[in-house]
Amino acid sequence: MGCLVVGLTGQTGAGKSTVSRALADCGIPVIDCDRLAREAVEPGSECLSQLVGAFGREILRPDGSLDRAGIAAIAFPDPERLAVLNRITHKAILALLKRQLGLLESAGEKLAVVDAPTLFESGADRFCSAVISVIAPEKLRYKRILTRDHLEPEAAKKRMGAQQTDDFYTRRSDYILVNDSTIKELEEKARRLAQFLHEKAGG
Repeated sequence: MGCLVVGLTGQTGAGKSTVSRALADCGIPVIDCDRLAREAVEPGSECLSQLVGAFGREILRPDGSLDRAGIAAIAFPDPERLAVLNRITHKAILALLKRQLGLLESAGEKLAVVDAPTLFESGADRFCSAVISVIAPEKLRYKRILTRDHLEPEAAKKRMGAQQTDDFYTRRSDYILVNDSTIKELEEKARRLAQFLHEKAGG
């Protein structure tokens, strides 16, 4: 039997990062797709070259690195441009993810978690045998992203409005962790799930 790959996703402010850390603390290798996204657009990469071809050199900082805020300002308001951005970056991120999973399998790992905020939208779920989603009540998520990301109320509401619904996650996931209590309680739920996954993977 190969490596059991489990996706981890959820809404912004729901507590996905807390669950990711708890699973890693339980000895499960976690692949952080946000980190892969930064790696994909490093200077000299094919992905960055394609982005410059699609959006122009104004998306680059003076040192040749990607101006992430700059490209977001160009692409996010325009659905067609956002689709181009996603098509280019998702392809590069999935290639890096596939490589990482191959390395873990070669190393004899029985279990791995793919931590990806856009697990379904990017197509990363195709590598996963099961999916964990972290969801939380809207009020709690709103409060968390206000303080965590230092956003103005309107910006926080706009970001939440762009998120998928609870139903989107529950219909597509095998395990749902509801974060409606304390961080400690969420960590405990994650530890119980980690133990179950270790047993399932035969590790």
